[in-house]
Amino acid sequence: MKFELEDIIVNNLHLTFCKEVKKYIDETNDFILLILFCHLFINNDDDSVGFHDFTEIFESKNDLRSIKDKLILKYSDLIVNGWIESVFVSGFENREFFHLTKKAKEELLSDFKITVKKSVNCNDLIGSASIAAKKLIYNPRERDQVDTLTSLLQPDNFITVQKKLTDNNMRKGFACLFYGPPGTGKTETVYQISRLTGRNILMVDISQVKSMWFGESEKNIKEIFDKYKTMVKNEPITPILLFNEADAVIGKRKDSGSSSVAQTENAIQNVILQEMENMEGIMIATTNLTQNLDKAFDSRFLYKIEFEKPSALARRDIWKVMISSICDSDAEVLSQNYDFSGGQIENIARKRLVESILRGTEPSLGTLHSICQSEILTKTNSSGKIGYRGTGTGGA
Repeated sequence: MKFELEDIIVNNLHLTFCKEVKKYIDETNDFILLILFCHLFINNDDDSVGFHDFTEIFESKNDLRSIKDKLILKYSDLIVNGWIESVFVSGFENREFFHLTKKAKEELLSDFKITVKKSVNCNDLIGSASIAAKKLIYNPRERDQVDTLTSLLQPDNFITVQKKLTDNNMRKGFACLFYGPPGTGKTETVYQISRLTGRNILMVDISQVKSMWFGESEKNIKEIFDKYKTMVKNEPITPILLFNEADAVIGKRKDSGSSSVAQTENAIQNVILQEMENMEGIMIATTNLTQNLDKAFDSRFLYKIEFEKPSALARRDIWKVMISSICDSDAEVLSQNYDFSGGQIENIARKRLVESILRGTEPSLGTLHSICQSEILTKTNSSGKIGYRGTGTGGA
């Protein structure tokens, strides 16, 4: 690869970029590294490059270690000569991420017309127009917060708010956390917000992100955010980046000395934290196991909405929505007798419908009670509270 790059550089010395890069040909790592930084910036719109980005290019562990040490300790020629520098977030230096300097972008890339256009594979996109309307029943506090967020994400309102944030030198990206027990409507709420605001969803498949190969998971995460950045730039309405069951990738940080797996998972978290700082779009993460959430993510989430199990009043309304033929008194009895989530009530309604199809008659209240009993498999007392009630931004 180095020899092929040398030929390209030497045969194009009329370009400022090639004249400057040629100076590093004798230093193989610096030569390739500088081209890599420029490639990622121009072709991937990636202005925050981490050590995980080097693993595909530099196969030698000694080379990787040498590059990392030189960058961290700032005696790399690329830093000394002013081509790359550490990324700063909220005034603090991040020693694991670097980008091209303003000098590099103005001088090295002066001969190029930089236009970032990437085709996005839409197989993992959920179009807002394809989402069916669904009536969701919330507790009052949840309802207020979901309505507020939905209003905020209406296209005109969102543009106005982002402009105000930019004018006040504040981050304009929106990261939201939906947390609470299973079956309380977290994911469905994201879908309905998408439908109501006309925003497509880029769904992150956590199982595909986590790779068995060391270093692959970090690159997978980075590629997801790179893809999302391109969508934000190219789509007329900013889409939503959805991390469903996010505790799988943003759980509590492990002791980095315990295993290579722990080191990899910590590296994944570093990538996500960095990307959240620089994000200009909308990220929503859902999680059931909030007690496993790492504290470093606390300040990254602007809105934290807790989805509690429905109150007796809300359960009554859910019964009536799920089973339109049920009378008020039966809905009241069921809501008082069974502390179910909305997801559990929906399961029971589906089983009831199957029963009616099989038997050809409307199931009795007694049959409905029997179905409810079969739904009660285990009872747990884990609450998963993470202390957001006092923030004024959580609820639901």
